[in-house]
Formats: sequence, C-alpha cells, structure tokens
Amino acid sequence: MSHIKLLKNHTLKATPQRLCILDTLQECGHATLEDVQKIISKKFPTLSLSTIYRNLNEMLQKDIVSEVKIANKKDYFELKKDKHVHLVCQNCGKIEDFEIATDDISKQIEAQTGDKVLNDTLYFDVICKDCLSAK
Repeated sequence: MSHIKLLKNHTLKATPQRLCILDTLQECGHATLEDVQKIISKKFPTLSLSTIYRNLNEMLQKDIVSEVKIANKKDYFELKKDKHVHLVCQNCGKIEDFEIATDDISKQIEAQTGDKVLNDTLYFDVICKDCLSAK
C-alpha cells in the first residue's frame, strides 16, 4: 500500500513531511528521531525536531508506526509490521527484524501469572553475522 493511501486510511493528511518521514522509516528500517531529522533536513531544512516528533506521535497513535524500546539506547521508530522480535548487535548497534510468533509466550505468561500482556515486544542482544565474520 502506498504511503498516501496508508495515511488517508488512518484519517491523516498525506503531507509532504509525513510522506518523507514514512519514506525515511521504510528506507532505514529502524531510525531514531535524530536519524529521521538528519535525513529529512536535506529535503526540508526548516522542519523542526518538534514537528517531526509530533508527526511521529500522531502516526504512533494511529498505529502506522511503532516505537522500538531497547534498554540503554535511544528509542527507535519503524513502520508498523507483523509481530516480530528485534536482534540488536552489541558490537555495531545494527537492529534487525526476526519474524517469530510471540503469541505462545504471551499466553503462557498470562496463564501462569493471571496478568494481561499488553505488549509482547522482545529483543535479543546478539553479535551480528557481519561482525562475527570481521573478527
């Protein structure tokens, strides 16, 4: 689906700035707020960090993008995807998606604790294959 249709389906105007944010996230996969600003500033040099943040928050609320929280790192943003885990290289910092079902883990936690799992976002600290082969 095009980014224009995606925004319109979620009742947001397809502004050039929002489209550029989505293009950036698609290109990068995972990007911090500062990463997005650095890339977007080439096309929109006067676009402020607060405007980018406000637009990202609107798209978070509309479930167009997701926030990736990793301990001891800045928050990353990505386009909304099917459930997956993140592999975070402890050497180079690269973040990769790994598609695996997390439903069974959530159900097991709920069954054993009586709690309700609201978010089953997981990440694993790894050394990526590129870093391993460089050694």
